[in-house]
Amino acid sequence: MKQHIINSCIALLLGSAVLTSCKKDNYPAPDASIQGRLTDIKTNEAVPVQAFNGAVLRYYQVGYSSSNPNPINTAVHPDGSYNNNLLFTGRYRIVAEGPFYYKDTVVVDIAANTQKDIPVTPFLKVTAVTSNVTNNSVTVKYTVKHNGNTQKISRLVAIIGTTEGIDVNSYTFNDIQDVQNVPDETVEATTYEKTFTGLKAGAVYYIRAAARISGADNPAGYYNYTPVIKITTSK
Repeated sequence: MKQHIINSCIALLLGSAVLTSCKKDNYPAPDASIQGRLTDIKTNEAVPVQAFNGAVLRYYQVGYSSSNPNPINTAVHPDGSYNNNLLFTGRYRIVAEGPFYYKDTVVVDIAANTQKDIPVTPFLKVTAVTSNVTNNSVTVKYTVKHNGNTQKISRLVAIIGTTEGIDVNSYTFNDIQDVQNVPDETVEATTYEKTFTGLKAGAVYYIRAAARISGADNPAGYYNYTPVIKITTSK
């Protein structure tokens, strides 16, 4: 009889545990979103970045009761745009990290469909144009300029690939210029040129140029980029 009572109690406890585990969570779903661009504080143009590990926005909710709150992170898209639709309505401090200077923490009240551009000062200004597109080649010309800093320009890269998300780690062909020992005045006065050959006829390719500075201002080795240029080789 005693064993029967014990078994009955165990069954009741197990049943209670199962029912408890099956209860629906009562936590509210995210109800806020934010989108916008990283913009050059001088020109208001979007700041292109690397597809992966190129730039990140960190959101800290103001008033959150924790001595060491973990931020909510959002990766920035290659064209400089960003969006996050997994936030809760509230006030947030937004900190940006990437190939730029970011002096002022932005405080934003985020609700449904909030729009906010984040102004930054890119380390470098990189520009590129293409020419002489044939059935198997294209020429890329690019320049690099300082953008309000004196850190050494250390490396330049021209990149071509078959996917829009190309960067220094993802490409079909690339051309690297190590300019660590070249005076910056010479680098800034030079138009660099690279002709990529061995391309497929009638194919779509994507092209970018990139550059980075060395020194204490860029310990993570971020690159500044041009926007993506799309070309189609002739048939």
